[in-house]
Amino acid sequence: MKRATVCFPLTSSKILLGKKKERFGIGKWNGFGGKIQEGETPEEAAVRELREESGLVAQTADLEKVAILKFYFNDEPKFLMHSYVVRVWHGKPQESDEMMPQWHSLSDIPYNKMWKADSIWIGKVLNGEKVAANVYFKIDGEPGKDQETFDRIEYDDSLWQLIV
Repeated sequence: MKRATVCFPLTSSKILLGKKKERFGIGKWNGFGGKIQEGETPEEAAVRELREESGLVAQTADLEKVAILKFYFNDEPKFLMHSYVVRVWHGKPQESDEMMPQWHSLSDIPYNKMWKADSIWIGKVLNGEKVAANVYFKIDGEPGKDQETFDRIEYDDSLWQLIV
């Protein structure tokens, strides 16, 4: 199972999202993140991915872990995602080869242009909840290339205990 991160820069009234320009999730709005490299902590990966994809420079100490999600495709676990918000950073958002960053009002998040599950768990996080859940997708083909269909989300606090 792959390990990944996602990070959402927040202000008191806005969230920075990136529109995915290539590969898995192309055309969807999401936070900034990706695979955790060998020898890297989830926090180090989140800071690295945020810098690479948006140009923002944050410190691991400024990350707040808000969710841990285990994603399944056709009931097979594919990746474990550590999710963070960050409220302190340096720099201004810049487009990268992979993402086009854009600020969105917290009252007008483009959930209809995001992964279906995001509209469920991100809303909870923005309301101050911590989320641990298994997220299930159905797919006929290859993830990232063929159409995934959101199936269900099941909350599971035991995910916080996973050692990564």
